[in-house]
Amino acid sequence: MTLLSVQDLKLAIHGTEILHGVSFDMQPGQVFGLVGESGSGKSLTAFSAMRLLPDGARPTGRILLGGTDLLAQTEAQMCAIRGRDIGMIFQEPMTALNPVQTIGDQVAEALVIHGAASRAEALKVAREKLDRVGLAGDRFPLTRFPHELSGGQRQRVCIAMAIALRPKLLVADEPTTALDVTTQAQILDLLKGLVAEEGMGLMLITHDLAVVAGIADHVAVMQSGRIVEQGPTEALFRARSHDYTRRLFAASAHHPARTAEVTETPLLQVQDVRRSYALPRKSLTGPAPRLEAVKGVSFTLRQGESLGLVGESGCGKSTLTRAILGLEDTQGGTIRLDGDEIRAGAMTPSLRARMQVVFQDPYGSFNPRWTVGRLVAEPFHLVPTPSAEQRDRVARALTEVGLKPEDAQKYIHEFSGGQRQRIAIARALIVRPRLIVLDEAVSALDVRVRAQILDLLAALQASHGLSYLFISHDLHVVRAITDRVMVMQSGQIVEQGQTETVFSAPQHAYTRQLIAATPVIPSEWMTENDTLV
Repeated sequence: MTLLSVQDLKLAIHGTEILHGVSFDMQPGQVFGLVGESGSGKSLTAFSAMRLLPDGARPTGRILLGGTDLLAQTEAQMCAIRGRDIGMIFQEPMTALNPVQTIGDQVAEALVIHGAASRAEALKVAREKLDRVGLAGDRFPLTRFPHELSGGQRQRVCIAMAIALRPKLLVADEPTTALDVTTQAQILDLLKGLVAEEGMGLMLITHDLAVVAGIADHVAVMQSGRIVEQGPTEALFRARSHDYTRRLFAASAHHPARTAEVTETPLLQVQDVRRSYALPRKSLTGPAPRLEAVKGVSFTLRQGESLGLVGESGCGKSTLTRAILGLEDTQGGTIRLDGDEIRAGAMTPSLRARMQVVFQDPYGSFNPRWTVGRLVAEPFHLVPTPSAEQRDRVARALTEVGLKPEDAQKYIHEFSGGQRQRIAIARALIVRPRLIVLDEAVSALDVRVRAQILDLLAALQASHGLSYLFISHDLHVVRAITDRVMVMQSGQIVEQGQTETVFSAPQHAYTRQLIAATPVIPSEWMTENDTLV
């Protein structure tokens, strides 16, 4: 029996057609992968099934869940179906969770609303579901709030909420995009286990082909609102009948051409840096314990070099990065840029201008009320520059990153995710820094946009003589863009060396663990023309 049948689904928003005759079937107990670039229509296809569409949306066709046409249901009828028959895991758990409700109340909420249990009974079920997703009661009581959990733990809460009523269909929209490789592997194993145990169907929406290869039974490839190819995962990955599918594979294995000259001159010198935090007291009169986030880290970044920093969430990468940027003080050691010491609260404007940063979420790092021109020009407060020269340099910077000078008059909401990242790079370039810190700068981008941004970074490094400190949990990206890599665990650098050497012959057990957890497309599915990352 077919679990979900999507038949000739079309979707228009304010008269503009977005989905064009989408059709596919899902079976109970099946993992169905829906892949494609941002804007291809993956999420809107899932939202059509959930009937969570924006105002002005007009879906046509049929979406049958066990024989019930979801498009023919009233909103009241859909409220009874959502959560009970269809569960959904959203991409960003922090925004999907209510910050002022405990995790226990949020998991129990669906059971209470659907009348499946009293509040007391629902909390017992919530405890069972949280235990099932790996959040044991001794460490994660129902009274915890979302901000007290890590990204992976919050994602587990979202999964517990989605499976609370044992739905027939589970929709997971990019559930592992922002997670490190080991947490991602745990979440994917959890989802596979739930499908096997509960017999539910899983629709996995992602742009990561390696993730799909490891978990999906059947896959559909979407482009511009159409499914251009679908079939059993292995058969489709081997054949790649459609040109778009072949282009996605080429982008996922892309290595940018890197021509930057690396000198022996040290640019950034980090020597025995230490940072610890006070933790809550365990008793009223007892001593306050401390967490050592960074334990004596030392390294040197040379001029023109790309250096990768990898490790799990909580390993100390962000703390070390804040110290390097002069945003957080340390309890020991020194950090020098071009020989000048970096200390929080004591950096001169000229020193700060020599080091810029590109953040993971460009939209969140921009003021939405400012024009792009003002956003890109913002770092000029560090190096006073005449207005006419500022306008010229903003235009040149936008051109260098593949945008147009007239884009300076637009606002950030008018751009795609990849274009916003280009604007963030333009802002970092505008004061001609020596070092750019890239903090998960491409982790949220689909494979083709990611390949374009990596090419852009390689070209800018060669033309401007830049050095990069590339912080990422995506080992594929680190391998493609860096000269050397450092592996961080529990506040310490446990291994470092030439990138290809570390990846090909890792010496430390933790490095081997990270590499083993990274999803890959099976080598036997690849052709001789493919480059395995």
